[in-house]
Amino acid sequence: MGDLARRDVLSWLGKGALGAVALGAAGQPAMAASGVTVLRGATLIDGTGRAPVRDATIVLAGDRILAAGRHREIPRGVRVIDVTGKYVIPGLWDMHTHATFLENTVAPLHVVHGVTGIREMWGQPETHDTRRRIESGEILGPRMVIASAIVDGPGSIWPGSDIVRTPQEARAAVRRAKDGGADFVKVYSFLSPECHAAIAAEARRLRIPFAGHVPARVPVQDALDQHTHEHLYNLFTSTSDNADALYAQLRAMPDDPADPNWWGRHGGRIERAAVATHSPARARRLFAAMVEQGTWQSPTLFVERNMSRSPETIANDPVALERMRYVPVALRAQWQAIMSGRPTRTPEQVAELQRFADARMRLLREMHEAGVGVVAGTDAGFAYVFPGFSLHDELALLVRAGLTPGQALRAATSEAARCLGLEQETGTLTPGKQADLVVLDADPLRDITNVSRVHAVVSRGRYLGPADRTRILQEIEAAAQEPVEVPATPMGCCPH
Repeated sequence: MGDLARRDVLSWLGKGALGAVALGAAGQPAMAASGVTVLRGATLIDGTGRAPVRDATIVLAGDRILAAGRHREIPRGVRVIDVTGKYVIPGLWDMHTHATFLENTVAPLHVVHGVTGIREMWGQPETHDTRRRIESGEILGPRMVIASAIVDGPGSIWPGSDIVRTPQEARAAVRRAKDGGADFVKVYSFLSPECHAAIAAEARRLRIPFAGHVPARVPVQDALDQHTHEHLYNLFTSTSDNADALYAQLRAMPDDPADPNWWGRHGGRIERAAVATHSPARARRLFAAMVEQGTWQSPTLFVERNMSRSPETIANDPVALERMRYVPVALRAQWQAIMSGRPTRTPEQVAELQRFADARMRLLREMHEAGVGVVAGTDAGFAYVFPGFSLHDELALLVRAGLTPGQALRAATSEAARCLGLEQETGTLTPGKQADLVVLDADPLRDITNVSRVHAVVSRGRYLGPADRTRILQEIEAAAQEPVEVPATPMGCCPH
């Protein structure tokens, strides 16, 4: 952009109240290097909860939003993209993902579906390498917040987990995570209560968040220092009138090296049975404590409901079969092996598990209504949870659970950013924020499934229109046929 055009942009920005904010965030060098792009004519849903703005103008320079709102005039000499009749939302965040180190498939698959940011829940050296390559512009992929290696107790099913048996070992694992560059510590189901408490204390001392599964033997009330709770685990056990007896039973179960997956076999049954003794009063007290502590819930409804189905229905689902062409062949084979290794369920068993899933949905609605922060995550990368696609499924399930479309959308945008402590950088389409956004063909506030009707994506200020998205999807499909190494994936720790 020439000096005259740049002066025109600066003058235009300076006329409005937003000018100082935008100029301070983007700066002249960004505009000079990357130019300015203007999206005109769409309805702006900015992620703040404010009313949509029709016929909006969104001005981007480099990786920053300069202006977003109703601006009748635009500066001269800039690139203008007409998106009349479309709807623009902030870039989406998937707050629970895996396998993004598959950088030719999984990483770009997120972006072309509007997922411009992810929280990767198992940090590996390859994952950090992928993030560096994305940030340098070598490859297309989402912004990434990366966990440590899984910190777990004896019997952990995941190869490469950091196994801790004592509080001293647990504190050392937190230090290793911090020194290794993790953005947070990932905890898992087999931790003892004593090790979980030690992790909480050391994480607080080192000022690093920790998140993940509430361990099987830890009541949710004792895990409030944990920044996010994943998968809605332990909630009915923790809110049962018989909670103390149930946890005493869980803690009395010895570790069995020959069959370490006792949590999957016993804890799940105990949790389902606890629905019958659920105490609404105990739940209200728990939710109030979560609100006071600032504990977030990442329910991952899609993967939980999916895994409640009989395995052959998952593997033969027409939607899954269509999406499978974008999954690397090695990962695809692994997913198929996981499903073939699961026993077929009778209609009665499926009905029972659906009732439990419905009970969880009701509990999530009560939790959300009580003010607990809810964020959208999918477990993408685990069997039949498709990167990019499944976040759209997750948002639909959040609405089925009782959130409004706007609340569900914010669970993947502004609330996700607030959970991550990145609300000054991302999550809303407001001046100064990162230039990540999605252009939709239809209104997601009218029907949340419209979030899947992606017309274009802007990632780090790069506009990916319909032709770009088609090309990228074709490249992903081709790359998915190439042999790649993927880590072994167990059946999962907590089958229903």
